[in-house]
Amino acid sequence: FLFFVCWAHFRKGPGCPLRGRVSAAMSTGSPARETRGGTTAPGTPLSPSRAGHAVAMAAAAAAQDRHAAPAAEGFGVQDEGEMEQWMKAFTDGWIDEVRKQLDKEESGAYSRTTEFGFLDIAPYARSGVEAVVSDSFTQCFVSRRRVRWNWNFYLAPLYVLSVVVRYGVLVPLRLLIVAVGMLLFGVMLLVAYALPRSQRRRLQEFTVRFVANVFLLSWCAVVHEHNLPPLREAGQVYVANHTSVIDIVMLLGRSKLSITGQAHGGVIGFFQNYVLEPMHNVWFDRMQSRDRAHVAQKIREHVADVSKPPLLVFPEGTCVNNEHIVMFKRGAFELATSVVPVAIKYNKTFVDAFWNSRGQSFPAHLFSLWSAWAVVCDVWYLEPQYRREDETSIHFAQRVKELIAKQAGLTSVPWDGYLKYFKPKPEYLAARKALYESVLIDRFGSDIVRSGESAKSPSLRRLRQRGPRGREPQEANV
Repeated sequence: FLFFVCWAHFRKGPGCPLRGRVSAAMSTGSPARETRGGTTAPGTPLSPSRAGHAVAMAAAAAAQDRHAAPAAEGFGVQDEGEMEQWMKAFTDGWIDEVRKQLDKEESGAYSRTTEFGFLDIAPYARSGVEAVVSDSFTQCFVSRRRVRWNWNFYLAPLYVLSVVVRYGVLVPLRLLIVAVGMLLFGVMLLVAYALPRSQRRRLQEFTVRFVANVFLLSWCAVVHEHNLPPLREAGQVYVANHTSVIDIVMLLGRSKLSITGQAHGGVIGFFQNYVLEPMHNVWFDRMQSRDRAHVAQKIREHVADVSKPPLLVFPEGTCVNNEHIVMFKRGAFELATSVVPVAIKYNKTFVDAFWNSRGQSFPAHLFSLWSAWAVVCDVWYLEPQYRREDETSIHFAQRVKELIAKQAGLTSVPWDGYLKYFKPKPEYLAARKALYESVLIDRFGSDIVRSGESAKSPSLRRLRQRGPRGREPQEANV
């Protein structure tokens, strides 16, 4: 029942007959009604327990209302008589039982300090349904489903022809371009290592830019750069939102940058260890906590040396679908004195450039780019940002993130991108459990922590010492 009424509360569209009633019931207490605690005036905000009662009453009223919004439109039932029968069964069965229980709990005879009732779970069930219906974390790592608008009798032949051209002509041609480019890269790399060390660096940097432009050509990439990168200065770091590994290629095609990021194996590892080796990059393993101090020291030394290229950091720590932007890690904002925000936005008309590393291998991701007509990207170099005197590194990172989100048109969410790889920390789960346990202590008293296996919980032991509402523990009468 709770799932149904909460679904009705959050369901979009005018077709649901409960939506308006539930929304009004959750926000205000109109009309006035008699309760155990007195009369609730119209327009008075409801507590969680009374909000649950209001939701149930609104659902019952909507079920009995024969003049509500068209039922077939909201619930997918084709026949209106069938919908009426369904609503009658719903009213006679579930609604009446829940209403009796709620009336019992609102009566003075119901002891709210010894009996566990329906209203005790209503706020938590509602929060759970909200998390399922409005899951803003998972949406950050899901590609948008493409609508096939050209699959009809007069556009289908053109679509089939485009498939033949893309896979039969463009893909072989682009693979040939990459093969020739990598062959030339190998030759130039051998020549570079044959030169004296003083002359080797410049040729190596040229080979990196050459390889980046080979891949841009193979994707028919169109990169619109807005503004020019600022001049190099000590303590400078570039930070950008992260959609795919090709973000690096988009930036290296015209700019000379050093990269810091996750160390990979396979195809990506080859490019990191051999192709990008001359760029003074900093690679690390996010699974190894001991790498953090070493990486922080290398970054600090790199940003202080103006002879090296500016360091590019992806503070999100993972690839996001280019529609959202997740929490920025604060490490780069603690080490740098000047932060240059870089906003990257891909046009999804031809291809979705987001790389879901958990559902797609990198070669498969490259093939999807080679088989598309083009990859279109906009890059904005924003004004350098400096940390304010009264600003922490966390607030500084948040401010820079909002600048990038506004420029690229991304939705900013507070989630940590590392939750994509790890389960929530035990400390976070323990804090949530302790919060619910404190509610039970305030609700029933300290007797609950003296019975059953729940007394073994560390958080409950702390609450047992505190007692309900901060009072000293009372003697149990079990």
